[in-house]
Amino acid sequence: MDRSPSSLLLAVLTWVVASGGAAGCSEESPAAAAAPAAPEAEVQEDAPAPAPPGAAAPGAAQASADAERAAPDDGAQRADAERAAPDDGAQRAKAPAPAEAEGTAAAGAAGEVARIYSKARFAWISPGPYPTRGWSGYLGLGGSVALRGGSVEAARTRGEGCDAWYAVEPRGYICAGASATVDPNDPIVVALRPHAPKVDSPWPYEYAESTGAPRYPRLPSAKEQRRAEWDLEEHLANVAKARAAGSLTDEAVREIDEALVGVDLRPAGVAAPALFPFGDLVREGRDRIVNGSTVGFTRAFDALDRTWVVTSDQAYMPKDRLKPYPRSRFQGVWLKDGRSLPLAFFRKTERPKYQRGAGGQIEPTGASFARLAWVGLTGRAEVQGDARYLETQEPGIYVLADDAVVIEAAKRAPLDGENEPSSPPRKWIEVSVLGGWFVAYEELTPVFATLISPGRGGVPRKGIPAIETAATPTGRFRIDGKFVTATMVSSTNDNIVHSDVQFVQNFSGPHALHGAYWHDAWGELKSGGCVNLSPIDAKQMFAWTDPQVPEGWHGLRASRDAGRSTVVLIHR
Repeated sequence: MDRSPSSLLLAVLTWVVASGGAAGCSEESPAAAAAPAAPEAEVQEDAPAPAPPGAAAPGAAQASADAERAAPDDGAQRADAERAAPDDGAQRAKAPAPAEAEGTAAAGAAGEVARIYSKARFAWISPGPYPTRGWSGYLGLGGSVALRGGSVEAARTRGEGCDAWYAVEPRGYICAGASATVDPNDPIVVALRPHAPKVDSPWPYEYAESTGAPRYPRLPSAKEQRRAEWDLEEHLANVAKARAAGSLTDEAVREIDEALVGVDLRPAGVAAPALFPFGDLVREGRDRIVNGSTVGFTRAFDALDRTWVVTSDQAYMPKDRLKPYPRSRFQGVWLKDGRSLPLAFFRKTERPKYQRGAGGQIEPTGASFARLAWVGLTGRAEVQGDARYLETQEPGIYVLADDAVVIEAAKRAPLDGENEPSSPPRKWIEVSVLGGWFVAYEELTPVFATLISPGRGGVPRKGIPAIETAATPTGRFRIDGKFVTATMVSSTNDNIVHSDVQFVQNFSGPHALHGAYWHDAWGELKSGGCVNLSPIDAKQMFAWTDPQVPEGWHGLRASRDAGRSTVVLIHR
């Protein structure tokens, strides 16, 4: 069942860098206004390197809480934080090496490498031990990274604007203070650790759609609940009635309260954990997730006669106002072990199989290819009347060409010059907007193919920004920022959010490749302009693309010191 967030604005969505942020694109449900017809694409030339943002990300005095909360400026500059180009001048000057520790460096806990731990949503990694807007990356909630040199003493570095800079692996420096600590037993670190995102899963968090659920900074009293939830008494009475009725169909639940359809009303069966009084370095300043927006959460528990969830940023929300999203298990094809292009995917619905009948005519077999299935093609075709049939690698089986999303290998790569013989193959991605497909290449060798969901507006109209028509921009781009998760916030309404979108890779302004946990419409025009991948594909491609995100980092800016960036070629 498709439970896409409803009625999200056609606006740039931003993930929150403190209280500001960089860009992602909006997403909208099928219930939104119909997308405009897809006209001819306006093909852009190579995207120029984006300029650094005009606002502070880490800020100047990183040791202070105020600096850690410093937000990028509002307006267009907010959209540049993720994709800022490498710094020039002093910011690119070679950073000093970590100061030598006196005596023998402590090895930390037995067998463990010393680390620095995040105490905030953003623990900034700077290119040198000095305050700069040109951040290299950051740690997220529950995150940590190994210290360079193997010990706290070896990693500690003299610098500017902070009492305690530490060199981290594989590069960069973090200021220990309000947002980070080298103490693994710090109370905030200990409290956050169980809630860290599951980075080894396509779903780093549990996800749900809000029906207008409030966010509480602590477990609320009955009075606080009544103040935040105007319909509380009626709502809880309906929840009790639905629970008492046992297993109900959606129609039966709708008769009680339509807002409860799809809500998981089961108690968690877990008592309330110890709740830590986090501040605004951890918790976003949002008191409600409006109807149709989404929530990422880490666990559920029972308290005060209700079931609650703990959000990724340590707020508490009533589970009886959340609709969990079913998980899409779709994934693409690694092109190895005899699998190769061309191949065909089947979108929207199952598609019939065909074979040659006794009279030599091609006719249905009575069997079908399942929706979102794929099959290898031989490259041969048969024409019968007005129909064209493609021979598959299933012996004797054909598919109607109009039923298939056919993916063929590119004949040339959008790469500059020749690769160095000693260098690994250069990576690039090809996306067809109207075809709804995606292929990953190493030089001219296709290595992975899948279906994606591009913008519901198709390709851009000439002279109109892609974001205005929910189109996916066409042209040649590069990956310029990678984020394990990123909360996308509407630039026109801070209450409209997609929480903790997984495996985000920005490539052009507000547009990104990213996972979409809220739908299963692969191959169809669906998004607000971004390239939606299934959660499984998003994780696989996040790990495959360059630059690589170092172990422990939550976000990476693709500056020169990060290495190569994967090229993204998008066409009709």
